[in-house]
Amino acid sequence: MLKLAALAVLVAVALPSAASAQATRTWVSGVGDDANPCSRTAPCKTFAGAISKTQTGGIIDALDDGGFGTLTITKPITIDGGRHQASILASGTTGINVAAGVNDKVVLKNLDIAGNGTTLGVNGVRITQAKSVRITNTEISNFSRSAISLEPNAGVATQMVAAHNALYDNGGNGVNVAPLNGATANVTLRDNDIESNTCGISAATFGMTNVWPTNCGTAAAGANVGTARINAYENDISSNTGQGVLSRGGAVRLSGNTITLNNPGIGFLDGGVLLSFGNNVIANNLGSDGTTSGPNIPLAKRGH
Repeated sequence: MLKLAALAVLVAVALPSAASAQATRTWVSGVGDDANPCSRTAPCKTFAGAISKTQTGGIIDALDDGGFGTLTITKPITIDGGRHQASILASGTTGINVAAGVNDKVVLKNLDIAGNGTTLGVNGVRITQAKSVRITNTEISNFSRSAISLEPNAGVATQMVAAHNALYDNGGNGVNVAPLNGATANVTLRDNDIESNTCGISAATFGMTNVWPTNCGTAAAGANVGTARINAYENDISSNTGQGVLSRGGAVRLSGNTITLNNPGIGFLDGGVLLSFGNNVIANNLGSDGTTSGPNIPLAKRGH
């Protein structure tokens, strides 16, 4: 009897440890349950339910179509919707907040993030801290602020790559880059459709306001100065009601983009650098197509 009692105690002690174990890969499903362990055969219902059961540096996959809820990310992780309709409907809140460690890498791909377009100050994806964030093959629409807003905290250096995304119908910018005091934001934008926002792309070296129609929502110069750099390649930036591309104290380099039907096309303020490799289509914008802040950058000769 004593042996049986001792065994029962050992089992009781072991059960909480097994229940709290985290997996390197977890799963969500439209018919899942967050009480599940988030395994492939017993998936969770939401990304928020799965992230606590996923190891640092792990992957959360979508098994099927579904609405998987908003999420705050505080560790290195990959969120992958796969080939499914992996949606996040964010009513009155930001879709995904990235507030990870300064050395953490975050990947978001194959997602559909939608807002209701009415509550001020909410973004599709807002990044305040991480070493790097990669966003690919994702649709972000109908947020009152920006589709993607990179706002590194003071002193933080963050690299972001956004490729093959559709960013449209947002009340702020398609892509907003606004590092706080002493922060650095280095951004690569490639092959994105950035359409029908207030502004297409904005690189500002200071904080933001909720007033978007004026200068793409940037606050007065001189406050919270950081470093914002954007390299934009082969994006379609069109039909934004404000500027297609604005560098306000930041640095933007353009190559192979199509910039049309914005108001105006491109521009720079407050010492911003806006340069072109001379191979962009900047035409048929409202008011004016705008100008760069300096001469075209010579294209490097291929094969040399």
